[in-house]
Amino acid sequence: MSTPDQPQQPQEPNPSGPPSYGSQQPGDAPQHGAPGGEPRYGAPQAPQYGAPGGQYGAPQAPQYGSTPGYSAPAQDPGKTMGIIGLVLSFLGCLSIVGLILSIVALNKSKKAGYKNGIALAGIIVGAVVLVASIIGGVAIAGVFGQIAEVCNEYGPGEHFVDGVTYTCG
Repeated sequence: MSTPDQPQQPQEPNPSGPPSYGSQQPGDAPQHGAPGGEPRYGAPQAPQYGAPGGQYGAPQAPQYGSTPGYSAPAQDPGKTMGIIGLVLSFLGCLSIVGLILSIVALNKSKKAGYKNGIALAGIIVGAVVLVASIIGGVAIAGVFGQIAEVCNEYGPGEHFVDGVTYTCG
């Protein structure tokens, strides 16, 4: 029974064990700022000021970590290959590889609608270095061929022919 000074309070069953998180015990005062005490786990809460979500019922853009309506600019698919081709084009023995990579990179860029000046430079440098390497290789082979011919003709030893000294062993 209750008196006017003490209104009747609903009796909660006394659980065996410690109280659960977020539950209010009889006699506890509500927390400051929360009209009914702590919110219970899973209870809906009102959105906070400045939090994403905006107004109720307003359409929301998907949140993928980027600004809505903006995407990263498309990349030239042959750019990296063009750089590698240009670097390899400077190396005499690998200039053919650099030339081929630069041609492939330029074709990839053209198909994607990009201009690839680096790949074009790799083609030019690769062609020049390749031609210079071929000419240099032929000249060196000619010099060694001439030395071998003199040594075969005169035999082992030191020979002086046309102002040039040949040492054959």
